[in-house]
Amino acid sequence: MEFKKEIIYKGMKMSDIILNNHLLILVLERFGIELGLHEKTVEAVCVENNISTEMFLTIANLQNNSSNIPEFLFNCSDTKVIIQYLKNSHQYYSDEVFPHIIKNIHLMSEHNKKPEMLMVEDFFNEYKNEVDQHFEYENNIVFPYILNLFENKRFTSSENDYSVSEYKEHHDDIEEKLDDLKKLLIQHLPQKDDRVIRRKTLFALFNLEQDLIVHAKIENKILIPLVENMEIQKKENN
Repeated sequence: MEFKKEIIYKGMKMSDIILNNHLLILVLERFGIELGLHEKTVEAVCVENNISTEMFLTIANLQNNSSNIPEFLFNCSDTKVIIQYLKNSHQYYSDEVFPHIIKNIHLMSEHNKKPEMLMVEDFFNEYKNEVDQHFEYENNIVFPYILNLFENKRFTSSENDYSVSEYKEHHDDIEEKLDDLKKLLIQHLPQKDDRVIRRKTLFALFNLEQDLIVHAKIENKILIPLVENMEIQKKENN
């Protein structure tokens, strides 16, 4: 069960919302906002960092799992900010989260030699490869297409045939596949002197899953509708 948190507004102190939900530090990092916030409000910090306050509030409230999040209308220029935010998220998963989980799984293997433990290793490696391919597709195909669309550059013949509808079809719910791995560790693999490291592994998996859910919402609820509108405008102008 997910617990709804309070809605974040622009007049709140940025430090207070971080103290209320430490995971919002990730949002600050991905926007390039550094700590040392003093008594500044959310709006003041965003203005100081040349970030759309509305964009920050939307993503921060998604991360905060707030209910009844205020809806803002974003424009085409917001796409570059969103893409950079998503790229920073990709780097965080690849450079920090995945190596941390793999290290923990290896430590668990030292305590538990059962065949099920091999299943855990194989499953996560397969999952990681799938996610890496997903990120590579976004970084190398989707995001350059969107940036070209935004900058109104000429497309190659292959790009002319591409549209964000293909991205929607290609956009799997990668976070859902973590359920099987969590169930292996919770339901099927007996503990054997690995209580602490298993707890750390599960906490990392739950945090990754929650973060990926927010990641997907940013793409589905903000980025894709924006790009669809850009494509319509481009067709109307041709």
